[in-house]
Amino acid sequence: MKESTVFLIEESSSRWDSVSSLLRSNDFAVTTFNHPSQFYESYNPRIPGCMVMDLSISLVAGITLAEQISEKGYCPPYIIVGGEPRACDLSRAMRSGAQDFFERPLDGSLFITRVRAALQQDDQLRQQWLADQSVLKRIDSLSPREREILALVMDGRLSKQIASQLDISVKTVEAHRANILRKMHVDSFIQVVCLIANKHEWLESSSSAVA
Repeated sequence: MKESTVFLIEESSSRWDSVSSLLRSNDFAVTTFNHPSQFYESYNPRIPGCMVMDLSISLVAGITLAEQISEKGYCPPYIIVGGEPRACDLSRAMRSGAQDFFERPLDGSLFITRVRAALQQDDQLRQQWLADQSVLKRIDSLSPREREILALVMDGRLSKQIASQLDISVKTVEAHRANILRKMHVDSFIQVVCLIANKHEWLESSSSAVA
Protein backbone atom coordinates (compact mmCIF):
# COMPACT_ATOMS: atom_id res chain seq x y z
CA MET A 1 0.00 0.00 0.00
CA LYS A 2 1.26 3.47 -0.87
CA GLU A 3 2.21 5.86 1.92
CA SER A 4 -0.44 8.46 2.66
CA THR A 5 0.48 12.06 1.86
CA VAL A 6 -0.67 15.38 3.29
CA PHE A 7 -1.25 17.67 0.32
CA LEU A 8 -0.53 21.13 1.71
CA ILE A 9 -2.11 23.85 -0.46
CA GLU A 10 -0.79 27.20 0.68
CA GLU A 11 -1.10 30.81 -0.40
CA SER A 12 2.04 32.00 1.36
CA SER A 13 4.85 29.58 2.08
CA SER A 14 6.39 31.85 4.74
CA ARG A 15 3.26 31.52 6.87
CA TRP A 16 3.37 27.76 6.70
CA ASP A 17 6.94 26.94 7.66
CA SER A 18 5.89 25.97 11.20
CA VAL A 19 2.90 23.91 10.06
CA SER A 20 4.94 22.07 7.45
CA SER A 21 7.58 21.37 10.08
CA LEU A 22 4.88 20.25 12.51
CA LEU A 23 3.52 17.76 10.01
CA ARG A 24 6.93 16.41 9.08
CA SER A 25 8.03 16.17 12.71
CA ASN A 26 5.05 13.88 13.25
CA ASP A 27 6.22 11.64 10.42
CA PHE A 28 3.74 12.77 7.77
CA ALA A 29 4.77 12.78 4.14
CA VAL A 30 4.02 16.31 2.90
CA THR A 31 3.76 17.69 -0.62
CA THR A 32 3.18 21.43 -1.01
CA PHE A 33 1.31 23.39 -3.68
CA ASN A 34 1.09 27.18 -3.95
CA HIS A 35 -2.32 27.32 -5.63
CA PRO A 36 -5.42 25.10 -5.90
CA SER A 37 -5.01 24.90 -9.67
CA GLN A 38 -1.49 23.50 -9.27
CA PHE A 39 -2.84 20.68 -7.12
CA TYR A 40 -5.74 20.05 -9.50
CA GLU A 41 -3.42 19.67 -12.48
CA SER A 42 -1.26 17.10 -10.73
CA TYR A 43 -3.89 15.26 -8.68
CA ASN A 44 -3.97 11.48 -8.98
CA PRO A 45 -7.00 9.97 -7.21
CA ARG A 46 -5.10 6.72 -6.68
CA ILE A 47 -2.52 8.35 -4.39
CA PRO A 48 -3.79 8.15 -0.79
CA GLY A 49 -3.81 11.25 1.37
CA CYS A 50 -5.72 14.27 2.60
CA MET A 51 -5.59 17.98 1.79
CA VAL A 52 -4.77 20.84 4.15
CA MET A 53 -5.80 24.19 2.68
CA ASP A 54 -4.45 27.58 3.72
CA LEU A 55 -7.08 29.54 1.84
CA SER A 56 -7.84 32.53 4.06
CA ILE A 57 -7.84 34.77 1.01
CA SER A 58 -9.88 32.55 -1.29
CA LEU A 59 -11.82 29.83 0.52
CA VAL A 60 -14.22 29.55 -2.42
CA ALA A 61 -11.27 28.58 -4.64
CA GLY A 62 -10.54 25.71 -2.29
CA ILE A 63 -14.14 24.53 -2.20
CA THR A 64 -14.32 24.75 -5.98
CA LEU A 65 -11.12 22.67 -6.15
CA ALA A 66 -12.72 19.94 -4.03
CA GLU A 67 -15.85 19.96 -6.17
CA GLN A 68 -13.83 19.73 -9.38
CA ILE A 69 -11.75 16.87 -8.00
CA SER A 70 -14.94 15.04 -7.03
CA GLU A 71 -15.96 15.20 -10.68
CA LYS A 72 -12.84 13.14 -11.45
CA GLY A 73 -14.29 10.40 -9.27
CA TYR A 74 -12.84 10.81 -5.79
CA CYS A 75 -11.92 13.77 -3.57
CA PRO A 76 -9.86 13.13 -0.43
CA PRO A 77 -10.95 14.60 2.92
CA TYR A 78 -9.58 18.08 3.58
CA ILE A 79 -8.93 20.51 6.41
CA ILE A 80 -9.26 24.30 6.15
CA VAL A 81 -6.97 26.64 8.08
CA GLY A 82 -7.35 30.38 8.68
CA GLY A 83 -9.69 33.14 7.65
CA GLU A 84 -13.24 33.89 8.67
CA PRO A 85 -15.48 31.99 6.26
CA ARG A 86 -19.17 32.71 5.92
CA ALA A 87 -21.59 30.09 7.23
CA CYS A 88 -22.77 29.34 3.68
CA ASP A 89 -19.16 28.74 2.58
CA LEU A 90 -18.55 26.34 5.48
CA SER A 91 -21.76 24.47 4.69
CA ARG A 92 -20.68 24.10 1.07
CA ALA A 93 -17.19 23.04 2.19
CA MET A 94 -18.56 20.27 4.42
CA ARG A 95 -20.67 18.94 1.57
CA SER A 96 -17.57 18.75 -0.62
CA GLY A 97 -15.51 16.76 1.88
CA ALA A 98 -14.13 19.26 4.42
CA GLN A 99 -13.48 17.59 7.76
CA ASP A 100 -12.39 20.46 10.00
CA PHE A 101 -11.81 24.21 10.15
CA PHE A 102 -8.96 25.67 12.23
CA GLU A 103 -8.40 29.27 13.17
CA ARG A 104 -4.98 30.70 13.94
CA PRO A 105 -3.06 30.27 16.12
CA LEU A 106 -3.27 26.53 15.58
CA ASP A 107 -3.80 24.06 18.37
CA GLY A 108 -0.94 21.85 17.19
CA SER A 109 -1.93 18.71 19.08
CA LEU A 110 -5.56 18.85 17.95
CA PHE A 111 -4.53 19.69 14.40
CA ILE A 112 -2.28 16.62 14.18
CA THR A 113 -5.05 14.45 15.63
CA ARG A 114 -7.50 15.68 13.00
CA VAL A 115 -5.00 15.17 10.18
CA ARG A 116 -4.53 11.56 11.28
CA ALA A 117 -8.32 11.13 11.39
CA ALA A 118 -8.62 12.57 7.87
CA LEU A 119 -6.00 10.12 6.58
CA GLN A 120 -7.79 7.22 8.25
CA GLN A 121 -11.08 8.29 6.69
CA ASP A 122 -9.37 8.58 3.31
CA ASP A 123 -8.13 5.01 3.66
CA GLN A 124 -11.66 3.73 4.28
CA LEU A 125 -13.34 5.81 1.58
CA ARG A 126 -10.60 5.14 -0.96
CA GLN A 127 -10.81 1.36 -0.51
CA GLN A 128 -14.52 1.51 -1.30
CA TRP A 129 -13.88 3.83 -4.24
CA LEU A 130 -11.21 1.50 -5.65
CA ALA A 131 -13.56 -1.46 -5.25
CA ASP A 132 -16.27 0.47 -7.10
CA GLN A 133 -13.80 1.39 -9.83
CA SER A 134 -12.96 -2.29 -10.29
CA VAL A 135 -16.63 -3.17 -10.73
CA LEU A 136 -17.21 -0.24 -13.08
CA LYS A 137 -14.27 -1.37 -15.19
CA ARG A 138 -15.83 -4.83 -15.52
CA ILE A 139 -19.20 -3.34 -16.44
CA ASP A 140 -17.48 -1.12 -19.00
CA SER A 141 -16.15 -4.26 -20.71
CA LEU A 142 -19.72 -5.42 -21.43
CA SER A 143 -21.29 -4.82 -24.82
CA PRO A 144 -24.48 -2.71 -25.01
CA ARG A 145 -26.53 -5.89 -25.50
CA GLU A 146 -24.86 -7.57 -22.50
CA ARG A 147 -25.65 -4.54 -20.34
CA GLU A 148 -29.24 -4.65 -21.52
CA ILE A 149 -29.53 -8.34 -20.63
CA LEU A 150 -27.80 -7.82 -17.29
CA ALA A 151 -30.28 -5.07 -16.41
CA LEU A 152 -33.15 -7.42 -17.20
CA VAL A 153 -31.58 -10.19 -15.11
CA MET A 154 -31.23 -7.69 -12.26
CA ASP A 155 -34.97 -7.04 -12.63
CA GLY A 156 -35.65 -10.73 -12.12
CA ARG A 157 -36.37 -11.73 -15.72
CA LEU A 158 -35.76 -15.33 -16.80
CA SER A 159 -33.91 -16.22 -20.00
CA LYS A 160 -37.15 -17.09 -21.83
CA GLN A 161 -38.67 -13.75 -20.82
CA ILE A 162 -35.57 -11.86 -21.92
CA ALA A 163 -35.51 -13.71 -25.25
CA SER A 164 -39.14 -12.83 -25.87
CA GLN A 165 -38.71 -9.18 -24.90
CA LEU A 166 -35.59 -8.69 -27.05
CA ASP A 167 -36.85 -10.93 -29.89
CA ILE A 168 -33.79 -13.18 -29.80
CA SER A 169 -33.35 -16.89 -29.12
CA VAL A 170 -32.96 -18.35 -25.63
CA LYS A 171 -29.64 -19.82 -26.82
CA THR A 172 -28.42 -16.31 -27.65
CA VAL A 173 -29.51 -15.04 -24.24
CA GLU A 174 -27.65 -17.89 -22.54
CA ALA A 175 -24.52 -17.11 -24.57
CA HIS A 176 -24.71 -13.47 -23.47
CA ARG A 177 -25.23 -14.52 -19.86
CA ALA A 178 -22.11 -16.69 -20.01
CA ASN A 179 -20.12 -13.77 -21.42
CA ILE A 180 -21.42 -11.49 -18.67
CA LEU A 181 -20.23 -13.87 -15.95
CA ARG A 182 -16.83 -14.20 -17.61
CA LYS A 183 -16.35 -10.45 -18.01
CA MET A 184 -17.59 -9.72 -14.49
CA HIS A 185 -15.13 -12.32 -13.12
CA VAL A 186 -17.80 -14.19 -11.15
CA ASP A 187 -19.34 -17.67 -11.17
CA SER A 188 -23.01 -16.82 -10.75
CA PHE A 189 -25.51 -14.01 -11.17
CA ILE A 190 -26.02 -14.02 -7.41
CA GLN A 191 -22.48 -12.68 -7.17
CA VAL A 192 -23.25 -10.08 -9.83
CA VAL A 193 -26.26 -8.92 -7.83
CA CYS A 194 -24.08 -8.61 -4.74
CA LEU A 195 -21.64 -6.44 -6.69
CA ILE A 196 -24.11 -3.98 -8.16
CA ALA A 197 -27.24 -4.28 -6.04
CA ASN A 198 -29.16 -0.97 -5.91
CA LYS A 199 -26.75 0.55 -8.41
CA HIS A 200 -28.47 -0.05 -11.73
CA GLU A 201 -27.21 3.33 -12.95
CA TRP A 202 -23.75 1.76 -13.24
CA LEU A 203 -25.05 -0.19 -16.23
CA GLU A 204 -25.49 3.13 -18.02
CA SER A 205 -21.99 4.37 -17.24
CA SER A 206 -19.41 4.71 -20.00
CA SER A 207 -15.66 4.22 -20.01
CA SER A 208 -15.28 7.91 -19.05
CA ALA A 209 -16.67 7.03 -15.60
CA VAL A 210 -13.64 4.87 -14.81
CA ALA A 211 -10.53 6.72 -13.60
